[in-house]
Amino acid sequence: MAAIAAPAIAADVGVGISMGQPGFYGRIDIGNAPPPELIYARPVLVEPAPAGVAPQPIYLYVPAYQAKEWRDYCHKYSACGRPVYFVQQTWYENVYVPRYHRTRLQSQALYAHDIHSDVVRASVIRAHDVHAENVRARVVYRMEGKGGEPHGEDIHAPAVQAAEINAHDIHARTIEADTLYVHELHGNR
Repeated sequence: MAAIAAPAIAADVGVGISMGQPGFYGRIDIGNAPPPELIYARPVLVEPAPAGVAPQPIYLYVPAYQAKEWRDYCHKYSACGRPVYFVQQTWYENVYVPRYHRTRLQSQALYAHDIHSDVVRASVIRAHDVHAENVRARVVYRMEGKGGEPHGEDIHAPAVQAAEINAHDIHARTIEADTLYVHELHGNR
């Protein structure tokens, strides 16, 4: 648990923390996200850029104490010679992270052998057996024949969400999909 709470320790023990997870600090790509709420209105630059180079500003999400003492922490982010805008924690958590997860899921495909979850959501789900109390799908196709077996490990999670899910068996309280391809559908619909 300490590895998740302290990003510096996470690097030491080989545990990766991705954007959007608790404990993530680092560079973020604003892209076409709403304008960020910033800690300081102007970018912070602690070391001059090399002569003739005008680096573009970057956006970072860091703990407030690091932004305040940036000269002491800029090396951790390889950003000492770059102008840096620091985004506020509330904007990062309430605007950027939810948008990041929604955008990331649009192209994500998930392959698993068995999925055990309360809720499974995807635009397209392909599964051999689906065991669910509730199935919400615009279209359900019954597949015949063995078909290709999905690759992947078993997944046990409170919620599983992706653009596309391929699994052998899905055991869930609720299945939500635009299109569901299944050999056997067990439970209420």
